Amino acid sequence: EGFSWIATLGILPEYRGQGYGRALLEACERQLPTRRIRLSVRSSNEEAIRMYKNAGYQAIDRWGRYYNDGEDALVMEKSR
Repeated sequence: EGFSWIATLGILPEYRGQGYGRALLEACERQLPTRRIRLSVRSSNEEAIRMYKNAGYQAIDRWGRYYNDGEDALVMEKSR
């Protein structure tokens, strides 16, 4: 449908806030062939949501009870 998905990004807690997440995100983006990129993130993960917004992603949808524990996922998209 003209977009790629980043399935999972994970940074150990002791390395968060040091730029590793942003570097990993940018490395993933460089490998993708499409202009639009989507990802999902736990709605409670404010730190990751802030990073994605700073990288140019916008919230486009919310998937209710997406995760095994019942938490919603925020779907975000970036066009480059």
